[in-house]
Amino acid sequence: MTKKMPSNSAVLWLMAGLTLGSIPLFVYQPIWVGLTFTAMILWRVLSITHHWPLPKKGFSLLGFIHLGIAASVIAMIIIRYGNLIGQDPGIALLTVMLSLKVVEMRSLRDYYLSCLMGYFLVATNFFYSQNIPTALLMFVVVVILTAGLIRLNDEKQAMPNKSLFKLSAKMLLQAVPLMVLLFILFPRIPGPLWGIPQDTTSGTSGISDSMSLGSISQLTQSDEIAFRVKFEGDIPEQADRYWRGPVLLNYDGKTWTEFDNQNLMMVKPTITLQGKPYHYTTTIEPHEKYWLFALDFPQQNPSSLPSYLQYDGQLKTVKPVSQRQQITLTSYTDYRFNTAEALLKRLALELPDNKHPKAKALAQSWLANSSSESEVVDKALDYFAKQGFRYTLSPPSLSEDNIDSFLFDTKAGFCEYYSASFTVLMRAAGIPARVVTGYQGGEINPVDKYLTIRQYDAHAWAEVWIKDRGWLRIDPTSSVSSERIELGITRSIPETFNRPPAFIPNNKQAEDLWQSLKNNWGAVDNAWNQWVLGYGPAIQKEFLKKLGMSSPNWKTMAAWLIIGFALLSLLFSLYLLYNRPNQSEVSRLYLLFCRKAARMGCTRRPSQGPLDYAKILSELFPAQSADIKRITSIYIDLQYGKQQNSIAELKQAVKQFKPLN
Repeated sequence: MTKKMPSNSAVLWLMAGLTLGSIPLFVYQPIWVGLTFTAMILWRVLSITHHWPLPKKGFSLLGFIHLGIAASVIAMIIIRYGNLIGQDPGIALLTVMLSLKVVEMRSLRDYYLSCLMGYFLVATNFFYSQNIPTALLMFVVVVILTAGLIRLNDEKQAMPNKSLFKLSAKMLLQAVPLMVLLFILFPRIPGPLWGIPQDTTSGTSGISDSMSLGSISQLTQSDEIAFRVKFEGDIPEQADRYWRGPVLLNYDGKTWTEFDNQNLMMVKPTITLQGKPYHYTTTIEPHEKYWLFALDFPQQNPSSLPSYLQYDGQLKTVKPVSQRQQITLTSYTDYRFNTAEALLKRLALELPDNKHPKAKALAQSWLANSSSESEVVDKALDYFAKQGFRYTLSPPSLSEDNIDSFLFDTKAGFCEYYSASFTVLMRAAGIPARVVTGYQGGEINPVDKYLTIRQYDAHAWAEVWIKDRGWLRIDPTSSVSSERIELGITRSIPETFNRPPAFIPNNKQAEDLWQSLKNNWGAVDNAWNQWVLGYGPAIQKEFLKKLGMSSPNWKTMAAWLIIGFALLSLLFSLYLLYNRPNQSEVSRLYLLFCRKAARMGCTRRPSQGPLDYAKILSELFPAQSADIKRITSIYIDLQYGKQQNSIAELKQAVKQFKPLN
């Protein structure tokens, strides 16, 4: 007994789904993965269109080539990743092996297996991206794969491709209410909607725990979102939006790094908060580091996750931020920080002995001609403001002594140039100083009122310790480019940021429309992140309370889930009953047709089905064959099929049928 082969049409549907589901993955995989996949799919396409031979019995050479490709792919994956286990090597292996399986597909079992793995391939896309376009694209892929299954079981190939796609989409849309019910009520576990442990080789972008001249300016090339903030009430002015990150104390002449001492990690800073409080909720994107970003200065660490406020003002977690985190904080922009004594004051004065002689001499001259430490600070800021310094994202190259080269030669740089050189000058003048990195500013979306902070908002500033005043924030960048602090980086360098695409006409109306579309899309994307990707245990509990569940727990949620499932089943059943044609009317019309046909001398026997009866009638009365077949087709569709026709059509067709005398 020969095995039943899948139809070429079904195979094409399957390959279309696999190809569309694999294309986004090629971005994250070696180029040879995409090339191998494409070659295998083309091989099967050419077999269908031009009868190219496939690797099967009787073609041992092709079978050997096919096996050799599979072995080569496995070897290349091991060479590239070191093993076959993990996110990247596993998905690369799945992608290529699926295409190899398509080439050797010989039976319905092979087809079902390939389609099942195709559904799994859809899920792997969410390991890399969980945004709305990815979700929509994967929905289309699932529709195509399901359409392939329908075509596989449509033995007579009677359904047009358009109707096939429409039916598949309709089936999936019918499952959406149940999917939403499960999403809302199924008990959530801590962790992202889609995610597996990250490969150690995968990198993350954003603020680092070290800084050298040019490192932060590289982040301006990225418009990726670092975090979003929703304020309750007033939003602080642009110039007050300093989002504190790593505090860099150690300096070796080129690179600034954190001071790592476990004994000081839990030492609480002394902070006096005053002025107006700002209440806000921050949604932080995963960055695989330990720090959170808070508006200077938070009142306390958030209660939603294990965290602490470090001695130097950093807000840190006990575990890396490997998933989207939401924290609620209260901050004051007017504060006094560690006024009694300076922790690690000696380290905040250290400079390499053989570095920056010109900068040290300049700072010493200021100190000799100043009556206070504050006066030295003012002279340094005045130096940046009046000596021809420029704020630029593309500074010229520096010599070996980068600080002296910047201060006395190039005089052009980004924020880290100014914060680093200012800190060196302060230390040279005997004033404890350190570098603070984080973000400054942010853009308010007028649609949902969220403040969005992107990677290009990364910033560095300095802190100096003044007796009886504590650590004071000094941002030397403001002396060179006050617009950067007061307006934000996108408005201070408009030629670099917020430029509409080339296809947008160069007029205000078109640019305003483009900005409006961006704002609305940003609001939609934020809602997706908050309510879909960020729908964790805390948000689920709060949402269910709003729905009326007094004490959400797994038992209550399970009960609601059962009730919801029962209600959905009832509603769907009622819908089907309401939309199902009146079967008695359908039968009555068909029996009327049978009586008309009987007058021509061919009575339908009780054992005859509609198709058999139509076949006999068509052979006996070929002139009326088209009408007979049409009436039978409509009747079968209404009585047993997908009900794509209407009773009115059947009624009209039976009425127009005239029996021959």
